[in-house]
Amino acid sequence: MLDHIVESLVPVAFVILLGFIAGKRRKLSHSDSLLITRLVLNWIFPSLLLAGMASTPRAQLLDFRFILATFIAVMGMYAIAFVIGWYRYRELKEPTLKGLVNGYPDAAFMGIPILQSLFGPDSLYPILVLNVIASLIMIPLTTTLLTVASGKGSGAKAFASSVWEAVRRPLMWAPAIGILVSLFAIKLPSVLIESLNLLGKATPGVSLLCLGLIMSSVKMKLSFDVGENAVLKLLLQPALMVGAALMLSIGGAPTQQMILLCALPSATISGMFANEAGAYRDEAATSILFSTILSIVTFSFAVYLIDGGLGATQSFHVSAGISSRIPEF
Repeated sequence: MLDHIVESLVPVAFVILLGFIAGKRRKLSHSDSLLITRLVLNWIFPSLLLAGMASTPRAQLLDFRFILATFIAVMGMYAIAFVIGWYRYRELKEPTLKGLVNGYPDAAFMGIPILQSLFGPDSLYPILVLNVIASLIMIPLTTTLLTVASGKGSGAKAFASSVWEAVRRPLMWAPAIGILVSLFAIKLPSVLIESLNLLGKATPGVSLLCLGLIMSSVKMKLSFDVGENAVLKLLLQPALMVGAALMLSIGGAPTQQMILLCALPSATISGMFANEAGAYRDEAATSILFSTILSIVTFSFAVYLIDGGLGATQSFHVSAGISSRIPEF
């Protein structure tokens, strides 16, 4: 068990540390991190998703109970953190950003390499579902609330604009093409799939390096709010996913993968929103860094639970060599 956890997380930590050192020693700059982020989100990650979704079984794509469970875990955590923030700040910007910090796991940068190490290439579907919910609901909602809080425009117009911007991104339409290919049983040329995979396989290493580079520019400013965010994000959100899975009676590898995604630290995009809004900056940036460091311990425990600590009864094989069990939710 310990060997499996070490084999999965140590390479991830090493690449993040490499990016962190490169940033601290000024071998790479903040502008470089922005360029690498655009490369990951607009080119290599969409290629990976398109190829992965095209080969995903149709039945898995139409599992609406899984999608609903993910919505409960992601948007439920957003709502809980928002309410806590509202009672503390009594203003709209801070609770909105607190909701984003705690509701949006770092699936793009950390989720792909970790899940592929544990489960193999078949682990892309949960990442896609999480990305769609975040892109079409969470991000537009956040944009709308921040617009209303600033008093600079219409909330409805901001929501519609944010949805339109999300749909236009390769991160949305590329996997959508892959989903249509799967649903209509269209067989893509093998040379096209190999070409997409060749580009997409760069996603894990490049995204982790970029994450370390981004973290190198963050100054740690611990506070009660930061500690609270760590508990909400790393402990409560995966617990919400477990509860949603039990309530909806779903199980199997995708459910396990989504529980692990919910156990990941906060996504870096929440820090970008805080900077743009001019509020909750230190709390968001420190929460991202602190939860990333702390997740080395909490995520290892989550892997232990998924790998047999949840009272499983039906076994299946994970490509990385973990003999996991499917919880009978």
